[in-house]
Amino acid sequence: MKALVPVGLLVGLFAAEIASGVGGQTAVLYTDDLGTVAAALAAFVLCLRATGRQRGRLRTFWGLLATASGSWALGELLWAVYDLGGGSVPDPSWADAAYLAAVLLTAAALLAHPAVQGRTAGKVRAILDGSVIAASLFFVAWLVLLGPLWRSADMSTLGGLVMFAYPCGDAMLLFLIVLVVRGTTNRDRVDLWLILLGLIAMTASDAVYAYLSEVARYSTGNIVDVGWVASYLVIAAAAYSASPQQAAESTPERPTLTRAALLTPFAPMLIALTLAAVDIHLTHHLDRVAWIAAVILVSAVLLRQLLLAADLYTGRHDGTGLARRVLGSLGGAP
Repeated sequence: MKALVPVGLLVGLFAAEIASGVGGQTAVLYTDDLGTVAAALAAFVLCLRATGRQRGRLRTFWGLLATASGSWALGELLWAVYDLGGGSVPDPSWADAAYLAAVLLTAAALLAHPAVQGRTAGKVRAILDGSVIAASLFFVAWLVLLGPLWRSADMSTLGGLVMFAYPCGDAMLLFLIVLVVRGTTNRDRVDLWLILLGLIAMTASDAVYAYLSEVARYSTGNIVDVGWVASYLVIAAAAYSASPQQAAESTPERPTLTRAALLTPFAPMLIALTLAAVDIHLTHHLDRVAWIAAVILVSAVLLRQLLLAADLYTGRHDGTGLARRVLGSLGGAP
């Protein structure tokens, strides 16, 4: 976690320049455009370094993540060329193609991680946890951003589809990183938690960017750009922190479930349900997509709890299983 100290310093300096505008608009423009390129390149270089220190599936994971970071860096470079060249950035542009390619490459990296190859029961719980989080985030995003964007933007154009693809791609990545984090032991999770943090920062920036672009209020030098720099640098820190001693082909048979692992999926669910109550109070209805997302969310939560209850029941009768680990993590005993 020591790698987060320079990351915090660099992000703070970048944010201070964007917010203060020291040196004028030109200085802010160059700091923003070149700073995001440098941050993405740092992620690319350090992911390549991590690739050389691993073997097996972890080598594939970091190699694909390095390729994704390189695609992000290419997108940022293309954006800078458009922006600093004196013209406006096309909508969509080749930078968008590089960004979206990076999303697909990151998804491929997460699917290649050895943690995804765990036990069937563990994978079911991980998939349900990921589904709860993804459905919650999609529900919130639909009510706040995607729904209004879908109704107002022209989805028959390539630009409209590209704009809509960003938050959908982000939700997919968050779902997959939850699967990976849930399939590893605590000692193996530092780099994965950092990747999760980086993807959350990227998701937040993409969502705000989509909204600002839709209302024609985005331009280079907006404070939202700090989120992208932070996401690239945190992913770079994750690559730097990756241990070369991690097992490349195996995952624990029954990974330890901590209190955080048990309770984390409920946080976004509570946010989603609170927002749903507010929206129903204000508009007196939910549209069809929101209802579908709500049904998926509730179904995933119920299935998760049924599976947990079944494992608890089994554990109480044979003295092993999830019951002992769950109650032990909460301070009790089965």
